[in-house]
Amino acid sequence: MDLSSFVGRAEELAEGLQHLAGTRLLTLTGPAGVGKTRTALRLADTLRRGFTGGVWRVELSGTADPAATVAETLEAGGALSPPEIASALGDRRLLVVLDTCEHLLDEVTALVEALLGGASRIVVVATSRQPLGLPGERVLGLAPLPLPSAVRLFEDRAVAADPGFALTPAVSPVVAEICARLDGLPLAIELAAARMRSLSARDLLERLRHRLTLLTGVSRSVLPRHRDLRASVQWSHRLCDDEQRRLWALLSALPGPFDLAAAERACGAGLGPDRVAPVLAALVERSVVLRDAEGRHRMLEAYREVGLGPSGGRWRPAVQEPLRGAGRSLRAHQPGRVARAVTGTLSARELQVAELITEGLSNPMIAARLDIAKRTVDAHVRNILAKGGLASRTQVAAWVAENDGQVSP
Repeated sequence: MDLSSFVGRAEELAEGLQHLAGTRLLTLTGPAGVGKTRTALRLADTLRRGFTGGVWRVELSGTADPAATVAETLEAGGALSPPEIASALGDRRLLVVLDTCEHLLDEVTALVEALLGGASRIVVVATSRQPLGLPGERVLGLAPLPLPSAVRLFEDRAVAADPGFALTPAVSPVVAEICARLDGLPLAIELAAARMRSLSARDLLERLRHRLTLLTGVSRSVLPRHRDLRASVQWSHRLCDDEQRRLWALLSALPGPFDLAAAERACGAGLGPDRVAPVLAALVERSVVLRDAEGRHRMLEAYREVGLGPSGGRWRPAVQEPLRGAGRSLRAHQPGRVARAVTGTLSARELQVAELITEGLSNPMIAARLDIAKRTVDAHVRNILAKGGLASRTQVAAWVAENDGQVSP
């Protein structure tokens, strides 16, 4: 039972309720710490009155046998096969929340298929970092919180940690910057807010460069993955195969957001040109990489840090050489545009930002490195693109890489 308040997600809850009016299987997907469990339980609680047999949560993260765990939780009997569980449940009107399915997809898929096929009044809501892939499944993908909801969540959890905390006019922009640097990820925000017992908002912001170390050991959640941001993301890392982990590392060093062509150009040598697209699709499926409606991809900062690993810049040379080639091509085809960006129209700070882009740093990471607000970095990046007539951060990085970082005016 979670005694903390539920913040935001009104649109997602409405969409989930709409899906459940027409399906018996809804899967909530999204990256680690995005709030899949909380949202699923909120949906279940909203629908509780319609299920006379009750609403049941089955936590699967610590089991190797989901069928046995479901049978025990639902009081269906002893060691039963999935079809036997469905038969034992009969015509009970149940809503079952299967929480954390991604590490047992084959077993969970077989179980859910048997439950829905053999017990006609059961509805299943699953949480997983990737869809189950069953016919009739509806998928509700959860994205990080927008900034207003993220700030409300931080305020709520900070007050719980320190009743004297107040979102004053002086503190509010600092909290907004914290939430922006944490990508609006609810788990990261909750763990950060818990640090308000011992840190000021400004102190917290100044230490976010080491977020995976900072956001550890501040929660007593029963589930280990809810206590530690690093552990939560590393769970996804362990579930990937070697090829997926290699592309994850390479993409972590690539300035983002990026499109498929940029990923193929920068990562093809490290993975094989024909392998980038299918492996990238697998990372999107696993919620490691987020994809927007325009086909642009991005990686959350916590995922980027895990992908780079303890060595930090180990993977950057692997993507910089392809970027140098892209820079030479860009200069050959658009010499006027690129020359303007490097021969005096950029300010010293903009040139500094451009150099950090080619190191693979995202805007929140640049903000932390330079100790400036993320919105200031956002503005610098927009200016660099506009002044240079460039279309993407990858083009900025390509030019800087091709010039070996020598872009001072």
